[in-house]
Amino acid sequence: MVASTIKMKNQSSKKSWLIISGIIIIAIIVYFMFFSGTPDIEDQTMLQMTNAEETGMDVLSLLNQIQSLRIDSEFFDSTVYKSLQDYSVAIPTQDVGRDNPFAPI
Repeated sequence: MVASTIKMKNQSSKKSWLIISGIIIIAIIVYFMFFSGTPDIEDQTMLQMTNAEETGMDVLSLLNQIQSLRIDSEFFDSTVYKSLQDYSVAIPTQDVGRDNPFAPI
């Protein structure tokens, strides 16, 4: 009789520890979901605007670099350029297959 009473006390203490640890885990999850230091919507909007401005400045910088490029057209008139040969190989067209591969045969 004493052994069964001790066994019941151990089971109830295990259950209580499981319940307490479960409550603690849920409390930690709720804290991080609702009370963690996430930026406000205004902060996120400002961050996005800053990133957009930086991207725009990068695009403008690249555009200015491209516009400043000058190609010497005399290169295309040179005999070296004109002596180049095209060694590309034409790839013949091949049968593609069925229009709907999932249609019954």
